Amino acid sequence: MDGVVGGKSMAWTFCAWLIDVYLIRINDERVFASGAPSWQKGSMPRPSAAALHRGLARSITDHLRASGAVPGCGVGETALAQALGTSRAPVRGALHLLLQAGTLERMPTGRLRLRQLPAAGTELGVPSEEDDAAERLYWRMAADRLGGVLPDLVGEAALMRRYDAPRGLVHKVLLHMLGEGWIERRPAGAWRFVALIEGPDSYDEAYRFRRSIEPAALLEPGFALAAPVLERLRQEQEDLLQRADTSPDPREVFEANAGFHLALLEASNNRFFADAGRRMTRLRRVATYYLISTDRARLPTQSREHLAILERIDAGDQVGAAALLTRHLDDQHATKMRLLAEAKHAVHQLTRVPTSQPDKAKQES
Repeated sequence: MDGVVGGKSMAWTFCAWLIDVYLIRINDERVFASGAPSWQKGSMPRPSAAALHRGLARSITDHLRASGAVPGCGVGETALAQALGTSRAPVRGALHLLLQAGTLERMPTGRLRLRQLPAAGTELGVPSEEDDAAERLYWRMAADRLGGVLPDLVGEAALMRRYDAPRGLVHKVLLHMLGEGWIERRPAGAWRFVALIEGPDSYDEAYRFRRSIEPAALLEPGFALAAPVLERLRQEQEDLLQRADTSPDPREVFEANAGFHLALLEASNNRFFADAGRRMTRLRRVATYYLISTDRARLPTQSREHLAILERIDAGDQVGAAALLTRHLDDQHATKMRLLAEAKHAVHQLTRVPTSQPDKAKQES
């Protein structure tokens, strides 16, 4: 030890680690001890690199869409790794998949740039049985978290017992949640759910915050929504409107609609609006998944309202667009507050994920 300051720093770090380990044991023994299935060692295949890269590639395209990226924008490993909370090695593998899929292209300088964004929710390759299982587990965990079943701090072993799932599958789902920004790694193999918008009180706070900044962003003196971005947003909303009766995946709807609102904030050319929008998108992700899955009747109305806002922006009427945006936020507020208040009594609807495989998870829950 070089000195008192260094000693205190190491002591506090060690204490924090011990606290985390203790909390994990408490969660393992008390929270997950209600008849959870046993886990047999040796049947835990780790997720393949291809599967991890495919999931991360989706997170990258979602991030590019939400940030208003247009064809020709540069795409770098370091910036993406920082934005997604991961290292550069898996990002490199995901970028290779996007390059093969034609989403990215390599410039003569060797750098990558965006060629064309795929439609929201598009998967790379054909989903495997493991992907179907991960999808079902993802929704069960999301439902349990929203319903207050899962605590803030969880261990992989406890999750394996609770959901009778192999380590590789649990780890894959956790990595996907990490990429979406609603969980973070902790010491000793633990994971901590970050504070999100999970109930009526926090949603009401978020609504008031969004109502104060989103219309204001349209009135910024530097507001300018690039024509290619406006056209892409219009196409995405028209596509959602046409497919509203087919019950599109809640994640696809969220990414398209969150991307719409974030693109408007980015177009303000005010970094503080854009930063607040990215933060809010992460915070409201899980609750909005639930709201979309239980309030599908409003999806066509949302798309029509989004298209009307774009029409006003295209006409150069930012004041009119801001008024429509305020009304849009107000109209959905009451319905979503009611649905969130009922969430703990209806979270089972989150597990109704279309799949070609028998849903063992739903039969057990």
